[in-house]
Amino acid sequence: MTAPALIRERGRWGGRLTRRPLPENDPEIDRLSDAHRTALAELWLARAASERRVADAFTVVASDLAALTAPAELTALARRAVDDELRHAELARLVASRYAGRELEPPARLPLVVPEHRGASPRLAWTLHVIGHAAMNETFASAYLEASLALTRAPLARAAVQALLSDEIDHARIGWAHLASLRDAERRAVTPFIPSLLAANLAMWRATPRPSLEGDELSRHGMLAGDGVERALTAAVRELIRPGLARLGLHV
Repeated sequence: MTAPALIRERGRWGGRLTRRPLPENDPEIDRLSDAHRTALAELWLARAASERRVADAFTVVASDLAALTAPAELTALARRAVDDELRHAELARLVASRYAGRELEPPARLPLVVPEHRGASPRLAWTLHVIGHAAMNETFASAYLEASLALTRAPLARAAVQALLSDEIDHARIGWAHLASLRDAERRAVTPFIPSLLAANLAMWRATPRPSLEGDELSRHGMLAGDGVERALTAAVRELIRPGLARLGLHV
Protein backbone atom coordinates (compact mmCIF):
# COMPACT_ATOMS: atom_id res chain seq x y z
CA MET A 1 0.00 0.00 0.00
CA THR A 2 1.39 3.40 -0.95
CA ALA A 3 1.65 6.24 1.55
CA PRO A 4 -1.29 8.23 0.10
CA ALA A 5 -3.48 5.10 0.07
CA LEU A 6 -2.60 4.39 3.68
CA ILE A 7 -3.46 7.96 4.64
CA ARG A 8 -6.85 7.67 2.93
CA GLU A 9 -7.47 4.39 4.72
CA ARG A 10 -6.80 5.93 8.10
CA GLY A 11 -8.84 8.96 7.17
CA ARG A 12 -11.85 6.72 6.70
CA TRP A 13 -11.72 5.97 10.41
CA GLY A 14 -10.95 9.47 11.61
CA GLY A 15 -7.28 8.60 12.14
CA ARG A 16 -7.85 6.51 15.29
CA LEU A 17 -8.84 2.86 15.44
CA THR A 18 -8.33 2.02 19.10
CA ARG A 19 -10.71 4.31 20.98
CA ARG A 20 -13.08 1.62 22.11
CA PRO A 21 -14.31 1.67 25.70
CA LEU A 22 -13.32 -1.32 27.78
CA PRO A 23 -16.21 -3.12 29.50
CA GLU A 24 -16.63 -1.87 33.04
CA ASN A 25 -17.50 -5.35 34.28
CA ASP A 26 -16.44 -8.79 33.14
CA PRO A 27 -18.05 -11.63 35.11
CA GLU A 28 -15.68 -14.12 33.49
CA ILE A 29 -12.80 -12.66 35.49
CA ASP A 30 -14.62 -13.31 38.75
CA ARG A 31 -14.99 -16.98 37.84
CA LEU A 32 -11.24 -17.50 37.35
CA SER A 33 -9.05 -19.21 39.91
CA ASP A 34 -6.41 -17.14 41.69
CA ALA A 35 -3.69 -18.94 39.74
CA HIS A 36 -5.33 -18.13 36.42
CA ARG A 37 -5.86 -14.49 37.37
CA THR A 38 -2.19 -14.22 38.33
CA ALA A 39 -1.07 -15.79 35.06
CA LEU A 40 -3.25 -13.44 33.04
CA ALA A 41 -2.09 -10.39 34.98
CA GLU A 42 1.50 -11.41 34.21
CA LEU A 43 0.67 -11.93 30.54
CA TRP A 44 -0.91 -8.51 30.12
CA LEU A 45 1.79 -6.75 32.11
CA ALA A 46 4.44 -8.35 29.91
CA ARG A 47 2.44 -7.15 26.93
CA ALA A 48 2.51 -3.63 28.39
CA ALA A 49 6.31 -3.78 28.55
CA SER A 50 6.50 -5.02 24.96
CA GLU A 51 4.20 -2.29 23.68
CA ARG A 52 6.32 0.34 25.44
CA ARG A 53 9.43 -0.96 23.69
CA VAL A 54 7.63 -0.83 20.34
CA ALA A 55 6.92 2.86 21.03
CA ASP A 56 10.68 3.35 21.24
CA ALA A 57 11.08 1.43 17.98
CA PHE A 58 8.63 3.73 16.21
CA THR A 59 10.57 6.73 17.49
CA VAL A 60 13.48 5.30 15.49
CA VAL A 61 11.22 4.59 12.49
CA ALA A 62 9.85 8.15 12.46
CA SER A 63 13.35 9.61 12.71
CA ASP A 64 14.62 7.40 9.91
CA LEU A 65 11.70 8.22 7.63
CA ALA A 66 12.36 11.91 8.20
CA ALA A 67 16.06 11.41 7.40
CA LEU A 68 15.06 9.61 4.21
CA THR A 69 12.77 12.53 3.27
CA ALA A 70 9.86 10.11 3.03
CA PRO A 71 6.43 11.68 2.42
CA ALA A 72 5.60 13.93 5.35
CA GLU A 73 2.29 12.14 5.83
CA LEU A 74 4.04 8.78 6.25
CA THR A 75 6.48 10.23 8.77
CA ALA A 76 3.53 11.74 10.64
CA LEU A 77 1.85 8.34 10.78
CA ALA A 78 5.01 6.84 12.25
CA ARG A 79 5.08 9.57 14.89
CA ARG A 80 1.43 8.87 15.64
CA ALA A 81 2.33 5.20 16.01
CA VAL A 82 4.58 6.19 18.93
CA ASP A 83 1.53 7.60 20.70
CA ASP A 84 -0.52 4.54 19.71
CA GLU A 85 2.03 2.19 21.25
CA LEU A 86 2.25 4.23 24.44
CA ARG A 87 -1.52 3.99 24.65
CA HIS A 88 -1.29 0.25 24.04
CA ALA A 89 1.14 -0.06 26.94
CA GLU A 90 -1.26 1.72 29.27
CA LEU A 91 -4.23 -0.28 28.01
CA ALA A 92 -2.39 -3.55 28.67
CA ARG A 93 -1.38 -2.34 32.14
CA LEU A 94 -5.01 -1.51 32.95
CA VAL A 95 -6.14 -4.95 31.78
CA ALA A 96 -3.39 -6.57 33.87
CA SER A 97 -4.60 -4.58 36.88
CA ARG A 98 -8.16 -5.80 36.36
CA TYR A 99 -6.96 -9.40 36.43
CA ALA A 100 -4.74 -8.74 39.44
CA GLY A 101 -7.60 -7.09 41.31
CA ARG A 102 -5.39 -4.13 42.18
CA GLU A 103 -3.61 -1.25 40.51
CA LEU A 104 -0.31 -2.42 39.06
CA GLU A 105 2.68 -0.19 38.43
CA PRO A 106 4.01 0.02 34.86
CA PRO A 107 6.53 -2.74 34.17
CA ALA A 108 10.25 -2.08 33.87
CA ARG A 109 11.17 -0.56 30.54
CA LEU A 110 12.64 -3.08 28.13
CA PRO A 111 15.79 -2.03 26.25
CA LEU A 112 15.53 -1.47 22.51
CA VAL A 113 18.41 -2.81 20.45
CA VAL A 114 18.57 -1.12 17.06
CA PRO A 115 20.34 -3.36 14.53
CA GLU A 116 23.54 -2.00 13.02
CA HIS A 117 23.12 -3.70 9.60
CA ARG A 118 26.84 -3.84 8.94
CA GLY A 119 27.77 -3.21 5.35
CA ALA A 120 24.74 -1.04 4.71
CA SER A 121 25.04 2.64 3.92
CA PRO A 122 23.34 5.02 6.37
CA ARG A 123 20.37 5.49 4.05
CA LEU A 124 20.00 1.77 3.51
CA ALA A 125 20.24 1.14 7.26
CA TRP A 126 17.43 3.65 7.86
CA THR A 127 15.25 1.83 5.35
CA LEU A 128 16.09 -1.52 6.95
CA HIS A 129 15.05 -0.17 10.34
CA VAL A 130 11.68 0.84 8.89
CA ILE A 131 11.18 -2.55 7.24
CA GLY A 132 12.31 -4.55 10.26
CA HIS A 133 10.48 -2.56 12.94
CA ALA A 134 7.31 -1.75 11.02
CA ALA A 135 6.67 -4.09 8.08
CA MET A 136 7.97 -7.29 9.68
CA ASN A 137 7.54 -6.94 13.44
CA GLU A 138 4.10 -5.36 13.18
CA THR A 139 2.99 -7.97 10.65
CA PHE A 140 4.01 -10.68 13.12
CA ALA A 141 2.22 -8.76 15.88
CA SER A 142 -0.94 -8.58 13.78
CA ALA A 143 -0.82 -12.32 13.06
CA TYR A 144 -0.27 -13.09 16.74
CA LEU A 145 -3.16 -10.87 17.84
CA GLU A 146 -5.46 -12.22 15.13
CA ALA A 147 -4.78 -15.77 16.30
CA SER A 148 -5.37 -14.67 19.89
CA LEU A 149 -8.60 -12.90 18.97
CA ALA A 150 -9.95 -16.06 17.34
CA LEU A 151 -9.88 -17.74 20.77
CA THR A 152 -10.61 -14.77 23.05
CA ARG A 153 -14.17 -14.65 24.36
CA ALA A 154 -14.00 -12.85 27.71
CA PRO A 155 -15.38 -9.33 27.17
CA LEU A 156 -12.49 -7.34 28.67
CA ALA A 157 -9.73 -9.26 26.94
CA ARG A 158 -11.57 -9.37 23.62
CA ALA A 159 -12.09 -5.60 23.59
CA ALA A 160 -8.42 -5.06 24.43
CA VAL A 161 -7.12 -7.47 21.79
CA GLN A 162 -9.37 -5.88 19.16
CA ALA A 163 -8.05 -2.45 20.08
CA LEU A 164 -4.43 -3.57 19.79
CA LEU A 165 -4.97 -5.45 16.53
CA SER A 166 -6.68 -2.58 14.74
CA ASP A 167 -3.65 -0.35 15.27
CA GLU A 168 -0.98 -2.97 14.60
CA ILE A 169 -2.37 -3.59 11.11
CA ASP A 170 -1.95 0.10 10.28
CA HIS A 171 1.51 0.18 11.83
CA ALA A 172 2.62 -2.67 9.58
CA ARG A 173 1.29 -0.77 6.57
CA ILE A 174 3.71 2.07 7.34
CA GLY A 175 6.63 -0.26 6.68
CA TRP A 176 5.05 -1.84 3.62
CA ALA A 177 4.15 1.59 2.22
CA HIS A 178 7.77 2.71 2.54
CA LEU A 179 9.02 -0.48 0.92
CA ALA A 180 6.58 -0.01 -1.97
CA SER A 181 7.84 3.55 -2.48
CA LEU A 182 11.46 2.51 -3.07
CA ARG A 183 13.03 2.70 -6.49
CA ASP A 184 14.12 -0.54 -8.17
CA ALA A 185 17.78 0.01 -7.29
CA GLU A 186 16.88 0.64 -3.66
CA ARG A 187 14.85 -2.56 -3.51
CA ARG A 188 17.76 -4.51 -4.98
CA ALA A 189 19.97 -3.12 -2.22
CA VAL A 190 17.44 -4.22 0.39
CA THR A 191 17.13 -7.80 -0.90
CA PRO A 192 20.32 -9.32 0.64
CA PHE A 193 19.27 -8.11 4.09
CA ILE A 194 15.73 -9.52 4.03
CA PRO A 195 16.64 -13.02 5.31
CA SER A 196 18.47 -11.59 8.34
CA LEU A 197 15.59 -9.18 9.07
CA LEU A 198 13.15 -12.07 8.92
CA ALA A 199 15.34 -14.33 11.06
CA ALA A 200 15.89 -11.63 13.70
CA ASN A 201 12.18 -10.93 14.02
CA LEU A 202 11.31 -14.61 14.25
CA ALA A 203 14.01 -15.15 16.89
CA MET A 204 12.69 -12.26 18.97
CA TRP A 205 9.12 -13.55 18.87
CA ARG A 206 10.19 -17.12 19.62
CA ALA A 207 12.28 -15.92 22.57
CA THR A 208 9.26 -14.29 24.19
CA PRO A 209 8.62 -16.12 27.49
CA ARG A 210 5.80 -18.63 27.21
CA PRO A 211 3.07 -18.74 29.86
CA SER A 212 3.56 -21.20 32.70
CA LEU A 213 -0.12 -22.14 32.50
CA GLU A 214 -2.14 -22.90 29.39
CA GLY A 215 -5.61 -24.11 28.55
CA ASP A 216 -8.94 -23.14 27.04
CA GLU A 217 -9.92 -21.08 30.07
CA LEU A 218 -6.85 -18.89 29.66
CA SER A 219 -7.23 -18.71 25.89
CA ARG A 220 -10.62 -17.10 26.45
CA HIS A 221 -8.76 -14.22 28.09
CA GLY A 222 -6.19 -13.52 25.39
CA MET A 223 -3.46 -16.04 26.19
CA LEU A 224 -2.15 -17.81 23.12
CA ALA A 225 -0.44 -21.12 23.85
CA GLY A 226 3.11 -21.78 22.68
CA ASP A 227 2.10 -23.94 19.71
CA GLY A 228 -0.46 -21.31 18.74
CA VAL A 229 2.25 -18.65 18.71
CA GLU A 230 4.42 -20.76 16.42
CA ARG A 231 1.51 -21.42 14.05
CA ALA A 232 0.76 -17.70 13.91
CA LEU A 233 4.38 -16.85 13.12
CA THR A 234 4.64 -19.51 10.43
CA ALA A 235 1.38 -18.40 8.85
CA ALA A 236 2.55 -14.77 8.85
CA VAL A 237 5.68 -15.72 6.90
CA ARG A 238 3.81 -17.97 4.47
CA GLU A 239 0.66 -15.94 3.91
CA LEU A 240 1.67 -12.32 4.49
CA ILE A 241 5.38 -11.55 4.45
CA ARG A 242 6.64 -13.71 1.58
CA PRO A 243 3.71 -12.86 -0.73
CA GLY A 244 4.08 -9.17 0.16
CA LEU A 245 7.75 -9.21 -0.67
CA ALA A 246 7.18 -11.14 -3.90
CA ARG A 247 4.54 -8.65 -4.98
CA LEU A 248 7.21 -5.94 -4.71
CA GLY A 249 9.72 -8.04 -6.65
CA LEU A 250 11.67 -9.22 -3.61
CA HIS A 251 11.99 -13.00 -3.74
CA VAL A 252 13.67 -14.56 -0.70
